[in-house]
Amino acid sequence: MTTPERRSVRLLDGAISFLEWQAAEGAPVLVFAHANGFNATTYIHLLEPLAGEFRVIAFDMRGHGETKLPTDSRLATRWRVFRDDLLSFLDALAIRPDVLAGHSLGASASLMAAASRKDLAKALVLFEPVMATDRAARAAALARFWGRPEKANPLYAPALKRRAQFASREDAVKSFTGRGPFRSWPAQMVADYVAGGLLPDGDGFRLACDPKWEAASYATYPFRLAALGSRIAAPVTILAGTEQSATAPEVLNDFIRRHGDTRALRIEGASHFLPMERPDLFLEEIRRARSA
Repeated sequence: MTTPERRSVRLLDGAISFLEWQAAEGAPVLVFAHANGFNATTYIHLLEPLAGEFRVIAFDMRGHGETKLPTDSRLATRWRVFRDDLLSFLDALAIRPDVLAGHSLGASASLMAAASRKDLAKALVLFEPVMATDRAARAAALARFWGRPEKANPLYAPALKRRAQFASREDAVKSFTGRGPFRSWPAQMVADYVAGGLLPDGDGFRLACDPKWEAASYATYPFRLAALGSRIAAPVTILAGTEQSATAPEVLNDFIRRHGDTRALRIEGASHFLPMERPDLFLEEIRRARSA
């Protein structure tokens, strides 16, 4: 496997850590944003086959991995912070991605960023973007207002209760394998998640993504994501599963109506963890977006 370089870039309020696979001068640039609770290293075996074809950059979002940015939980309830971090990150590196890709929260942040700056990327490939209805977004906002964030999303309470301390990385891998969101994951991706998602803490390790931060991000949904379709210039590819998908069909259909250059695929039997379950499609669609 080609080993990426771990780098960091400073922003006004801290530093974003990222992985980079260099390529020949003039190679297309792929930037990838991960899902809530995960990290760039989680996807290393998905991204590695693209090294050489692309200059591949995968970054740790705020509150995740090795990125060092403030994580007041109130920030996570405004997903604009993830959008703005992505914009600042690309500006700091002075790059315009040929393909901007993301999974879940990372996909939604990429969508929001592309809507705010039409020349941001040449193409978007989004895996299971969180596209909730406005009704769900209003319900989440009300739940937070009344101090009941656990009512906003069924993932909130499990995230808050997530075990955060481990004696070793091997202990963490054993704890996660075959359980909860990791049930459908290849063993290697569980190990990669642990490699990038645990930080030394005393005699053991702790989750880099504090469960409180992960839960706070689950306790909200952005409003009117479908409306962003009319503000995006680049072609968009959206892949969603048919099992426990975070991409609401009515929102996706509304987005397509507003953005005529959208290619949407529903993958039968796939879940919200579609990239882990279908690495073949992950690679195929990113390569397709480059050549389209």
